[in-house]
Amino acid sequence: MAFLLAAVYLFIPAKIKIEAIVSLNAAVPGVLRTLENDSTWKRWWPGETPFAYNNQSYFIRGNVFNVFDLTIHTDKDTINSRIELVFIKADAMTIWWNAEQVSSNNPFKRFAQYRHAKQTEENMKAILQSMKTFHQKTENIYGFDVKEILVKDSVLISTRRSFDHYPDAQEVGDMIQSLKKYIALNDAIEKNLPMLNVVKFGSAHYEAMTAIPVDRALPITKEFAPKFLLKGGNILEAQIQGGPYTIENCLKELENYRADYKFTSPALPYQLLVTDRAKEADTTKWITRLYYPVF
Repeated sequence: MAFLLAAVYLFIPAKIKIEAIVSLNAAVPGVLRTLENDSTWKRWWPGETPFAYNNQSYFIRGNVFNVFDLTIHTDKDTINSRIELVFIKADAMTIWWNAEQVSSNNPFKRFAQYRHAKQTEENMKAILQSMKTFHQKTENIYGFDVKEILVKDSVLISTRRSFDHYPDAQEVGDMIQSLKKYIALNDAIEKNLPMLNVVKFGSAHYEAMTAIPVDRALPITKEFAPKFLLKGGNILEAQIQGGPYTIENCLKELENYRADYKFTSPALPYQLLVTDRAKEADTTKWITRLYYPVF
């Protein structure tokens, strides 16, 4: 018996270290934004009830930058822990969760604390694995899937107009029709769907540009101007569904994606109008592809 008691002190340290770690292919800023909102934790939490798992409960005490302090509660003990998001490179990171439990001088309680610490560590590993599975899907962070593809349409013909409001579907449709007539007038061929970019200046000034990819450069006029993209260059692509409000929010998230993954952009993002908005009144049915040239 004395030997067993001595073994408890020999093999169980005065401070029991508890640690779990996972690596994932994601950008730290995007993962951090989802974790800073407590309500999003329930989207990936492995238990049926957020912040409760396998007879333990978890309380976020606060966070500073990429570090979150959590208290782990059971009916037997309370442990302070810390989750840290560690940057590896733009598209790779590690999440490290660590804690420390002070052991009792009582050998029986000390052994029970050791078993409890090991169970806590297993719980932490399971929670981190669920966190990893969720955050490795781009759509769970940004709301849609993002692909990095190569530019195919390099020659465009464009037109610009100013508005004191966000241009509606009919106004955009009029701009597109004027482009189509100019393309036909020059016996050119349309190579893809119409593009749209709207930029807001001040409180009530909008600059809209529409463009259509064509088979060759067309002459510049007062109303129309050729534009060029680097063929074979990199470009981010995302397909979304919804009206102006959804599109605006998704453009913001696409900008977040660009910044999170540290891409540099030589041009503004734009919309590819899959749905003819002048013919579809229900904006919830609009299909739009968002593009962002990057390198």
